[in-house]
Amino acid sequence: MRIERHQVGEPVLSATRTDFMSRIGRQVRAASKGTRMDSREWQFIADMFLEYLGALSAGTPALDGPEARAVLADATEAAAGAVAYAVYYGYDRFQISLDYVNFGMSYGIGEADEGEERSRVTSRELIDAFCLVILSDQAVRHGEAVSFARDELGEGAGGDPAVELVSGLLIHVLNYVDDETYPPSAQQKLAAVDAALDRIRQRAEQSGEGLRDHPYSVGLRTLRALVAEDREAFDDGLTALLLAHRAAPGTRPDSLLPLLPLALSALAYRGPGWTPAVDTDYLPRALVAGFEASDRRL
Repeated sequence: MRIERHQVGEPVLSATRTDFMSRIGRQVRAASKGTRMDSREWQFIADMFLEYLGALSAGTPALDGPEARAVLADATEAAAGAVAYAVYYGYDRFQISLDYVNFGMSYGIGEADEGEERSRVTSRELIDAFCLVILSDQAVRHGEAVSFARDELGEGAGGDPAVELVSGLLIHVLNYVDDETYPPSAQQKLAAVDAALDRIRQRAEQSGEGLRDHPYSVGLRTLRALVAEDREAFDDGLTALLLAHRAAPGTRPDSLLPLLPLALSALAYRGPGWTPAVDTDYLPRALVAGFEASDRRL
């Protein structure tokens, strides 16, 4: 099946590509000279990198060049940095480093001012960051921060599609299953994902909301198919996600790279070796296969 990617205006693409290295460098350094760089600023920087990566993909759909690899790495670092700041700042040491602009910042314990409001990331920002972490093979490094951020999304978050999707990804990618056996068996992981889906079902029935049709619920069912090694259900879920994205196109260059379908495709390809059943530029070869293996034919 072929899904044509939606179009983003050439003036927007050209403006995004023009002089990007200088613009992102100025943005980073301007942010570092003001107040302490927090989650909002790191997220803004991540968004700039993602917009540029999307603009690059308009001209090079495979994204198999060294610049795309460097941009993906720093988009991941900035997005994961926003998550790290939200959960670690003032409590633990951490560092955020951007190789593309040769910039880094370290944070220490006890730096937060008394009464300072905690930074937060939204559920969408958390999922996007986790998807980038998966694409960049950095899940082990950032998994703890993602898990803490999921826990901070709020009391009563069980059954929320975003929270349950993060939980499902943690289960599959990092074996985060509440069980004494480690690593968990395939059956234990499947049971944990099924429990997450069941919480969504229960919440949908109680609230009357269409939570089971939410894109994150579709994503979790698609992940469930991967855990269960159900190739047909996985292909159907991935196709549904891409068609939904195509039906509601964005106008920014980063909309050319739907992160959740990309991350799921990467997990399927780098795990059981499933090539995407959909022929589309929404799934650049290098991002799905990983740059080390991007010369392998998808």
